Amino acid sequence: MSHLVARCVERGYTLDEVRACIIREDGDSITVDEQHPAYPHQKSRLVRDSDAPTWLEKARNFAIATAKHVAAGMPTCSDEEILRRHDICMGCEFYQNSACTKCGCPVKRDRQFISKLAWADQSCPVGKWGPVEG
Repeated sequence: MSHLVARCVERGYTLDEVRACIIREDGDSITVDEQHPAYPHQKSRLVRDSDAPTWLEKARNFAIATAKHVAAGMPTCSDEEILRRHDICMGCEFYQNSACTKCGCPVKRDRQFISKLAWADQSCPVGKWGPVEG
């Protein structure tokens, strides 16, 4: 496992980001599916810090998303929808360090976490997933 951790660090991502792509563990041997949609390809790590939202922009984005969410009645997604959105985000070129570098939102699968992934009325800032109808 330490070899995999070292390789992840070398490529610029964490073991948690790769964990969903592990297809076999046999003692010290671990097989990772690099074609898995959630695999964090190196190209997604090339976002420059200057391209990511500032703390002020993140706070503004969060305030707007929260206001819209409250106005919509605070609808939440099913666990399946949260996982679907999470998998899309993990494979996105704007996913870095467990966050979206377009809007600055954390990318978490937890239903209880304050996250656009769990809010049914929210959408991806680049259009990769949208609000849940119903």
